[in-house]
Amino acid sequence: MGNLVLAGVVAPQVVGAASLTGNERGSIFDLLEAVRTPSGLPKEELPTAVVATVVQGLLGIVAVVFFVIVIIAGIKWMLAGGNEETVTKAKQNILNGALGLVVIIFSYAITAIIFNIILNRD
Repeated sequence: MGNLVLAGVVAPQVVGAASLTGNERGSIFDLLEAVRTPSGLPKEELPTAVVATVVQGLLGIVAVVFFVIVIIAGIKWMLAGGNEETVTKAKQNILNGALGLVVIIFSYAITAIIFNIILNRD
């Protein structure tokens, strides 16, 4: 199902880019612009801007993973049924997940500051 939706979203963009002829065919950035605008993607031509977007996106995904770890550990704790070993493991997983979230939040903040300085964004 996901591949079908992806094909439905990407195919019109590819057809639109392939239909460019004559003076419309310029640099690779012109072709990218023809696809980027209809798809609603941000306009980032600098490699550092693309890297910044990718790094911050990956940090966001990792933060979600740590959040899910905390949630799963909380559920295990609630379902432990008084088993001290399971409760201890769940508490340790919650602590590890929370520390991971803190590290990711600080990493995201640091990368945002650094990339804003590098890219001269306000």
